[in-house]
Order: sequence, then structure tokens, then C-alpha cells
Amino acid sequence: MFLIVGQGNPGLQYARTKHNVGFWVLDRLASHFKLRGNALIAEARFQRASGEWVLGLLVKPTTFYNATGEAVAPLARFYRVPPERILVVHDELDLRPGRLRFKAGGSSAGNYGLESIATHLGSRGFHRLRIGIGKPPTPEAGAGWVLSGFHPDLKPVMDRVVQTAAEAAKTWATEGLEVCQKKYNGLNLAVPSERIEPEQA
Repeated sequence: MFLIVGQGNPGLQYARTKHNVGFWVLDRLASHFKLRGNALIAEARFQRASGEWVLGLLVKPTTFYNATGEAVAPLARFYRVPPERILVVHDELDLRPGRLRFKAGGSSAGNYGLESIATHLGSRGFHRLRIGIGKPPTPEAGAGWVLSGFHPDLKPVMDRVVQTAAEAAKTWATEGLEVCQKKYNGLNLAVPSERIEPEQA
């Protein structure tokens, strides 16, 4: 059993903002979600190369971004999903648009949604798929930056990123974190022919 959690804010006014890219990825994986508790949920069945099916849930919390843990932790407890079988898909200021990166655990780096998940789970051992949105022009502009949309020129790039991230989330569920890190962490989808060494930001 796995959980793939998209971070975002509920409501049409937030739907196209940078903060909601996690929801965009889940919407590529399922077209119908049902409300259950504090989340919109869809069942997922992904097939391994061996033919075996793995089952899980796609989760779009209906809490606001900074309270994501209130939706995630009850589901994890009910379905007995350990932290290492939870993937949180979220926007990342420290990566440029066109980049994505898998990570296990670590600091929330000021992401209050991640901090909420860690607090409610009692663990930082969950996995993360970080979607680059780039830095705001000044640190003080951060809140407005994440709650604004992407520049129209970036639409083709973000379409590639979201589609690749959806495929990557499937790979995580079926093949695991290490395979995903090797396959996806070096990609630069802003320049599809370019591959960056994984250790570079």
C-alpha cells in the first residue's frame, strides 16, 4: 500500500498557482476523486514489470497547504502505510522550473506543509518529489510568488514537468526511490536534451 500526496490549496482561486503543482500531477494520474474526511481521494493500481500490481491512494488534501498533515496522517494510520511508502509531491523554490528531484526525509526548509506532515506523522521519513518553481525576485515576495501563476512562456516547460512527474510517481510506487533518483533527478525539462548531474541544483 502506498500514498501519493499532492500539496496544494483547495478552491478555484488557487487552482493555477505555483503552490498547486502537486495537485496538477495527481490530476494526470486520475480524473475522478471522492471526498473522504479531509481529502479528495482516488484509488490507484500500477503494474510492475513483473506483472504484479501495487495498490494505493492518490490524495489531494482539502485542508489548506500549511495543514496538509491533518489529512495525511489519519489516512496513513488507517491504512497502516509507513512513512517510506508515502510520496509527497510539492513545489520547490530551490529548484528552477524544468527540474524535479526525489528526496527521502530531511528538513522542510520552510515548507509549512511538509512540517505539518512530519509533525502529524511523527516522522520525517516520508519521500518527496520536489517540483521546481524558481525563486521570487526578493525573499519578501515569497508568499505572493507561490500564490501566483507561472509566466505564460513557461507553460510548455511546466506541461512537460507535470507529465514527467506523473510518470515518475508511478515509477516510485512500482520500482522505488533509488530507481527514481537515478532516472529523474538529473533531468532538465526546460532544455529536454540536457541532463544535469544529480548533485547540481
